This record gives sequence, C-alpha cells and structure tokens, in this order.
Amino acid sequence: MNTVLEDQDIKYEVELRFRPGGPAILGVWANPQTADAKFTEWLGSHGRDDALLTLTATAGGETRPVKSWTAKGGLRLAPVI
Repeated sequence: MNTVLEDQDIKYEVELRFRPGGPAILGVWANPQTADAKFTEWLGSHGRDDALLTLTATAGGETRPVKSWTAKGGLRLAPVI
C-alpha cells in the first residue's frame, strides 16, 4: 500500500489532554509501533471522562491524523491515503 507519508522521515506524536484545551502529555517517536503502543497504554490508564487522545504522523512539515479517542466518540481511525 502506497501512502503520501511512505519512504519519508516520519515522527509519530501521541497527545493526551485530560479536558479540551487543558494541559497535555505529549510523546514523540520515530517508530509507529512504539507510538501506537503508547496510545493504547495511555488509553487504558487515562481514557475516561473528558480526555482526548490523538496519534498523528508528521512528514515533510505536513501533519496527518492517524487515530483519536474520546469517551463520547470512541476510537476513530483516519482514512489511509
């Protein structure tokens, strides 16, 4: 499968906010499996109430959503391009 982000230096960022607009916990990794594992870990330990959890990928200055989670909306996966 070919995507716009393939074959580029990519950074994967996981961000957790305990409430919209509130303080964030942020982690950045080069390995998508590590970022995904951290997303899952943070979801398990902090995924409740007003929390917002996002995983994004940035390459060439362009940031794209990978997935997100809220208690109200559940898990949402971004479409693969």
